[in-house]
Amino acid sequence: MTNVAPGSLTEDASRFGLPPTELLRIADAVAAAEAKTSAEIRVVVARAPLVQHPFFSVLWAALAALVLPWAVLILNPMPASTVLSLQAGLFVVIAAVLLLPGIASRVIPRLAQKSAARSAALEIFLAHGIPQTPGRTGILIFVAARERLVEVVADEGVHTPLGHGAWQDICDAVAQRAGQGSLAEGLVAGVEKAGKLLSGPLPRKPGDRDELSNHVIVL
Repeated sequence: MTNVAPGSLTEDASRFGLPPTELLRIADAVAAAEAKTSAEIRVVVARAPLVQHPFFSVLWAALAALVLPWAVLILNPMPASTVLSLQAGLFVVIAAVLLLPGIASRVIPRLAQKSAARSAALEIFLAHGIPQTPGRTGILIFVAARERLVEVVADEGVHTPLGHGAWQDICDAVAQRAGQGSLAEGLVAGVEKAGKLLSGPLPRKPGDRDELSNHVIVL
């Protein structure tokens, strides 16, 4: 059983890249955090949009084309054939505008973005073998940069002693520091917060070794 906590980044923070020096800094933070706990921490950043299909652009264009002509009809009745032509023309024009790269991502409902981020986080959690750690003590810090969202997925071995509030605290740490202008700062803060929270109930034990790589995965 896994537990997921969500958070949001500011738009400015999501635009910052992660050069090699920053990736190394985050990996070092993971190593330092894991030196205090038997748990495992993975960091994944998705730079590409999670919702890329044109469904919502087409949907809003269709709804607008159906509704807008009625405002004209109230003032100026016209034949059905003219109404249909007007609706078709409006649909083509509005869809063309809403499908532009700079606009298409802005018409995706926030709920759809959050759902996509959560699904992606769970898929990555499984795909990278995080549930296979001994004692089920892995956590994933996942950032969807384009959607400005952060998700923390925690396995049952760490969720049981810490609870949902701990994962929300990690999300908040990432969002707060990233909101000051640096995604790397936010991720380092989130990793440090995770290490501090995990070290209490799950301290490092003699013989513990790294089960997962510390490097940041950028998708």
